[in-house]
Amino acid sequence: MSEDTTAAERTTVTTVSARPTIRVALPQGWARAVLSGIEAALLGWALVVVPTLIAYAAVASNQWLVSTTWEDAFHFASDLWGAALGAQVVSGEVSYRAVPLLFVLVLIGLTKLLLLQGRRFPAAAQWMAIPGFTVTALLLAGGIGTHVRVLGAFPLAIAIPLIAAAWEVALAPHSLELRLEMPRWLSSGVRTGWRASWVLAAYGGLFLLISVTQSWSRIRGIHELLLPTSTVDSTMITLAQVLFIPNAIVWALSWLAGPGFFMGSDALHSPASAPTMPIPAIPLFGATPVSAPGTWVILALVLFGVGVGVFVRLRRGSESLLDDLYQGGIAAVVVAAVYLVTSLGSAVVLGNGRLTFLGPRMSLSALCLFAEVALGILLTVAVSHPVSVAWARELVGAGKARVREHRHHEAAAGAVAPVELVPETPSEDVLDETAGDAVENSDGVDAVDAREDEAAENVADETQVAENLGDDAEAASASEEEDALSN
Repeated sequence: MSEDTTAAERTTVTTVSARPTIRVALPQGWARAVLSGIEAALLGWALVVVPTLIAYAAVASNQWLVSTTWEDAFHFASDLWGAALGAQVVSGEVSYRAVPLLFVLVLIGLTKLLLLQGRRFPAAAQWMAIPGFTVTALLLAGGIGTHVRVLGAFPLAIAIPLIAAAWEVALAPHSLELRLEMPRWLSSGVRTGWRASWVLAAYGGLFLLISVTQSWSRIRGIHELLLPTSTVDSTMITLAQVLFIPNAIVWALSWLAGPGFFMGSDALHSPASAPTMPIPAIPLFGATPVSAPGTWVILALVLFGVGVGVFVRLRRGSESLLDDLYQGGIAAVVVAAVYLVTSLGSAVVLGNGRLTFLGPRMSLSALCLFAEVALGILLTVAVSHPVSVAWARELVGAGKARVREHRHHEAAAGAVAPVELVPETPSEDVLDETAGDAVENSDGVDAVDAREDEAAENVADETQVAENLGDDAEAASASEEEDALSN
């Protein structure tokens, strides 16, 4: 027994506490948003590289491309990717820069589409697509491209995912904890201006289509100068120009606004100027106006502003005239701001010398566009608002009342004769005429004037009776004197 007890006493149990586990995890939705940004950049890069390699395969047998390899074509495609993001491509001592705005819009839409996968996460997580897209896009341009200056692509590499993420966050459910409280006229003005910007783009596209239709023969001639050898060549040339249609629309709006655009550093084309200078061998440039119709064309943008003003009154109008004017002004500011941003990306650099700048006069065009659109909006809102209509009716009513009162006073003054012009002892004929005139004008004269006429007639009758009595007395005295003399 003692041995068992001693063994039991010597047994000890040691308990070791579990070590704390540290787990590092990203906030919900961050990884999904970063992955969406990376996917958007890769897909965008593929949209440039694949068509470029297909085009190279179609023209590889050309004698001008004998020394070009598939590797060169691959590097050139990455250079084009950097150029699409706004970077300059330098070949030797010559710089090129041309941002296809339609491709930029495609990238924004593609990023927005990929961000739909993160809607089950908090909306704030969508902002993480920005670093994912930016880093990937810059690595693809600088790591594979050989002639591109990557830093020039940095602004658009940030702006594309930023716009897509902001678009997705704006469409998030209303259960968000963070919402900006803005006056109704401000929020409505921003939304109206954003929608009006798209309508203005279509409006400018209509004028571009008219110009292309009228200049089709010149466009065909420039296309033939490029010596396309097959249908594939013509198709690739056409598709490349389609990507720059938004650029051409921005240039067309600058022309409509008045300042115009430069087709070379020494050739300003505007409604008041149409120089005959050489242009680059790009078929779409053949649509440049060859005549100067005059500055009256700015009325097209004023008319567009009138249409926006009608929309403001019919769809988003309020009872306050001041709020509607504020809303119209904010819409014009948004339209001008969107135009200014797009005009910055629409300019083209095609070499040295006079080709160092081709594009619109950015700041001046945005200012003129704002003035013309705002003029149309504010005039329409001010004239058609119920407050303005009521005020105008009051003014018209007050004016009519003053005219009626003035005419009444003139009629009364013409009906009453001055006292000093009335004879003291008028004859019977004059009294009869005066009485007749008084009867004819009795509708425009008050009761006091009628009583004065009656009194004047009574006085005249009494005077006549007195004269007759005096004549009879004189005749009687004369007869008595004759009788006395005869006796």
